[in-house]
Amino acid sequence: MSGRKGLPRPGNPESWETENVRAVTGLLVVFLGVFAVVVLAVVAVALLGGDNKDSIVAVTTSALGIISAVVSSYLGIKATANTAADSAAKVNTVTAEKTGEAAVAQNEARVKEAKVDGFNQEIDKQVEAEALEPEVAEQLRDASVKAEEEARQTDPPGGGGVQ
Repeated sequence: MSGRKGLPRPGNPESWETENVRAVTGLLVVFLGVFAVVVLAVVAVALLGGDNKDSIVAVTTSALGIISAVVSSYLGIKATANTAADSAAKVNTVTAEKTGEAAVAQNEARVKEAKVDGFNQEIDKQVEAEALEPEVAEQLRDASVKAEEEARQTDPPGGGGVQ
């Protein structure tokens, strides 16, 4: 086979070698089927002899119809399988990207929440130590709540807003 032995196909855990074996095997089956139909047609024509031309035409036409159907079926099934594999690979890639984006967004939310919690704890410490007036602490907390409410009124970047 080729030098790409064992390399996985994108989105598919199977190796290139396995994919190549399947393709060659399918093509071989089609060729053997076509060959068998041709042999049967030749034998039928030989047995009929040259006298019965209508029967020879019928056998030849039937053989060509069978060959056409077999080849068309193989190509249709192969094209459908390839399209399905490519689509699955694309879906897996997009899903992985979106999962990564969601994980980053979730982490950013945790970081911001920890930041606000730390800010509020520092305000509480400053009030207890009497380094900060309770009214100023209340104003800082109100400003934090107001900023959070304003942030919730806007859609997140990338169109991730809930409709």
